[in-house]
Amino acid sequence: MPLITVVLPVCNDVLSLGTSLPSLFRQVFKDIEVLAVDEGSDDGSLELLRHYERAGRLRLLRHHGSRVDKLAACNDAAQRARGAWLMFFDPHDLLLFDHLSRMAEAISQHPDIELFASAYQRMEQQGPVRIAISARGVMNRRNALAAYARCEFIQPHATCIRRERFLMLGGFSEPYRHGGETHFWLGALCALPAIHYDDTVTSLRLADNGVLEPDKESLSLPTVVDLLERLSPQLSARERRQLRAAVNRVLLDWAMYKKRHGHSAHAELAALRLMSLPVHLWSRAALLMLPSAWYQRLQNKQ
Repeated sequence: MPLITVVLPVCNDVLSLGTSLPSLFRQVFKDIEVLAVDEGSDDGSLELLRHYERAGRLRLLRHHGSRVDKLAACNDAAQRARGAWLMFFDPHDLLLFDHLSRMAEAISQHPDIELFASAYQRMEQQGPVRIAISARGVMNRRNALAAYARCEFIQPHATCIRRERFLMLGGFSEPYRHGGETHFWLGALCALPAIHYDDTVTSLRLADNGVLEPDKESLSLPTVVDLLERLSPQLSARERRQLRAAVNRVLLDWAMYKKRHGHSAHAELAALRLMSLPVHLWSRAALLMLPSAWYQRLQNKQ
């Protein structure tokens, strides 16, 4: 059985697969299973995946849900994965050649740890941005939550988690198109006593610069808010404080994303835990209170 199953959900991604798949196949570490899940592609993606399946480079599943749903496809693949560890890759992202070898080495050195993360570069319109924290090695729960309160240091498409733990946590929250990944990874940080972090950049993540669809589902309040009520009782006072700060950061990030696309951020601002809002984030909250026209004018001047 392979050590790591790399789950690759695909829906009309033929152009991106031309670069993302080779980055998987060129990994130095070879004890992996690439498990591609097609969600009804009609742009040639399915034919490309079938080509690699015939060549023995991957295993192909067809997801037949009621709608295109990346998180449901990932949950389905996790049930069928053969590896002891899971990594949920994205067809728009890239891995450097040693990403999985570094993960495998860390896994062998820390058998009690169930989640392994690493630094990454986020590809913004203005250029690459390094996302990393000043830590290396094993981090306890409080420090991991504090790091997540500062930035999204968990690269959701390059992090390894033990398969049994992923299934025990219930997998991704499927009902939400936006926020399901964040909900899971923040919940995992609350559930695990410690994680492992590598501050070497070994993956590239494409920033989401698309258009926000104005439907009820895509505009909903981030699901992380319910983590406060559900998980706080199992955390220490310091851990609860860091969880509240992390939820605030996620709310502000989502509010700014909505505001940039001309939508109201009132729900996110109302959900903020002001007592846990760091001073440096108050200016962001105040900016979001401006009318959309004023907000866009200020953003255009930057």
